[in-house]
Amino acid sequence: MGDKISMNRRDFLKYSAFGAIGAGIPSQGNLSQSEKQAERKSPRIKNYRILGRTGFRVSDISSGMPFNPAVLKAVLDSGVNYIDTSEEYGRGQSERIIGEVIKNRDRKSLFISTKIMLRPYPGMKIPEEGSTKEGILKRVHKCLERLQTDYIDCLMISIAENLKILKSEDFHAAAAQLKEEGKLRFVGVSHHGSEWYVEPEETMEKILLAAVEDGRFDVLLLAYNFLRRNKGEKILEACKQKNIGTTLMKTSPIGDFNKLKAQVARLEGEVEKGLEYQRKMLNTLKAKADLAEGFVKKYRLENAAEIKSAAIRFCLSNPNVNTVCISFQNFDDVKNLIPLSGGRLAQKEKTLLAAYRQGLGGLYCRHACGLCEPKCPHRVPVNTIMRYYHYFAAQGREKFAMGKYAELPTSKADLCSDCEGFCENACPYQVPIHGLLTLAHETLTIHL
Repeated sequence: MGDKISMNRRDFLKYSAFGAIGAGIPSQGNLSQSEKQAERKSPRIKNYRILGRTGFRVSDISSGMPFNPAVLKAVLDSGVNYIDTSEEYGRGQSERIIGEVIKNRDRKSLFISTKIMLRPYPGMKIPEEGSTKEGILKRVHKCLERLQTDYIDCLMISIAENLKILKSEDFHAAAAQLKEEGKLRFVGVSHHGSEWYVEPEETMEKILLAAVEDGRFDVLLLAYNFLRRNKGEKILEACKQKNIGTTLMKTSPIGDFNKLKAQVARLEGEVEKGLEYQRKMLNTLKAKADLAEGFVKKYRLENAAEIKSAAIRFCLSNPNVNTVCISFQNFDDVKNLIPLSGGRLAQKEKTLLAAYRQGLGGLYCRHACGLCEPKCPHRVPVNTIMRYYHYFAAQGREKFAMGKYAELPTSKADLCSDCEGFCENACPYQVPIHGLLTLAHETLTIHL
């Protein structure tokens, strides 16, 4: 990533004056005329919205997990003032990056939200302090140390998978004490789909609606996009009624269609004769991909960046959305995505997304749906695997996705190749999930 960031930075400097951000915001007196003009052309946040009952004026585009301190500096210099992170991201490295970047800034101008897990999920261990009240207090103090700040604006329960976790008295008691000590301002909860199959879990909709009614949560973080909207819109409307802040993730479900086609063709050539289930599975996936290809050509959907921008504008156009979290990986992301701030969906973009939904929507596994997992006899964590594949195919976080899949201690999608496809039969969106799971396994597996 280092080489990519350096290359994009040189290009980015043509459009902005962020080259001097390593020493803070540059003085106008030290800038040349061309640098002053570049600074005026720098992408800037154009819209701020009230984050529910917190009363904070939050930028409509915010920062997800930062990957590089220089990029995060550029993001904040553009006017972004909300940062989402977690103690688990990079095993604390994300919080350390934030801590280094914000230490010379006005702390009150920023809203920092971090998350903790109350039980482990595949590939992650709960810190040894545990999830008792005292354990949570120790973990939050470590978060504060890494963030180099005296307080956290919002502490979220990360992926609360059932009502028992949501109502954890240890968590709420710890949060109450932290508030009394001035180390915490607000409490929230995040959810982007089940991580487990050990026991039946509640859906994102049930958990987040319960959080709205609970009364102790001030901010929610949920998965929502133009392909996965109905349940999300119900949650967003409920938040509006209770004046709860809303932050979004997984807002752009756009993958690389050409890459998917190539992967399907490669797998098709590798299927051995006589493997009936695998042949049927790939035939179904290929048929969907061939149908989608017709829509790509007819409606000129080749430009993934254009569709991604429209997808983010779709979310920004929802008046019940306070901010959209974006993981800015490089300076190109800053240059291309910050200008979406304040934007609304144009009619041309509505048509574009409608065409994409009709032609390619059937190739997208809805995050946080969870409707097919109970039907799997092998207990394959469908949502988790497809989320990792989304990181790989749609977000370009290939090494990260492969690493997460390698750490998955539960059943993996290699079990899907000779299964008759119980998950696919249960999918109400007619997604060829059986084939996509096998494709995900082949893509995410690290071959030594």
